[in-house]
Amino acid sequence: MLSPRLRFLLAILLATCACVAVAAPRLPLVTMQDGDATLLRDGARFALAEGVHLQAGDLIATGAQSRLLRIEFPDGPGFALGPDSRAMLLPNLGDDGMHAGVYLLSGWVKLAAPAGVAGAIRSAVADADTTGGTLILSVQGGLAQAFAESGSSRVQQRAPDLGDQSVKSGEMLTLQSAAKPVLARGVSPAFVQAMPRSFMDTLPARAGAFTVDVPPHRLGDMAYADAQPWIDAEAPLRQVFAARWRRLAADPRFRSALVAGLKSHPEWAPVLYPSGHAPQPVH
Repeated sequence: MLSPRLRFLLAILLATCACVAVAAPRLPLVTMQDGDATLLRDGARFALAEGVHLQAGDLIATGAQSRLLRIEFPDGPGFALGPDSRAMLLPNLGDDGMHAGVYLLSGWVKLAAPAGVAGAIRSAVADADTTGGTLILSVQGGLAQAFAESGSSRVQQRAPDLGDQSVKSGEMLTLQSAAKPVLARGVSPAFVQAMPRSFMDTLPARAGAFTVDVPPHRLGDMAYADAQPWIDAEAPLRQVFAARWRRLAADPRFRSALVAGLKSHPEWAPVLYPSGHAPQPVH
């Protein structure tokens, strides 16, 4: 039986390949949007809008002034992203152990799973799962805070691995890399102050209201600045994007930026220097 972390890695890898061939009714879609949000897909940058269908492996970014972007899996959970948030859509592996979910690189996400339905959030700091519950997760650098608005959730800190922590309705779990988790009853004033205002509302399911597919508006090619947060993410993701975006290294500006930051993404060295002869740094 695969461990949760191996299942996560499998989900990430599958998100780069034929997962996009899932039948259209199973694809998640944008059902609410208040503010700017962009999509990175196939080396291009798109503007999102309500009614746009998303694919496994899509990368989503909300603007600093955005108030809400909600993504729903038909007959599944909904994920609301707050301002200045970055997330990747994960595939639904069903019986293979991975729920419909997102990987939160940074920012805020609110997961609302209907009764009997499972949803998941993955991140570099902590992983969370809930069935029939509502969970708010904030990830800022090495700090993660999880608040169970309703129902019960399971949260696992990535390092150190202390096993799963049950977070019941009304409880808040604070996690920081290399520190023991802190579980408290009730939510802290600082968390409430920082939380997106739209997260205070119960959002209705709207996936059934969209009957026509809305294509995302192409804004242009993906720039290095768009990709950099993912290129410099945790090691499993860096490996994925070094494979997914290797063709972009042929672009002189993209390549120059990759070379300049190579210490942060050494996985790109074989792509940039296939002969194995990378130039030595000048001291």
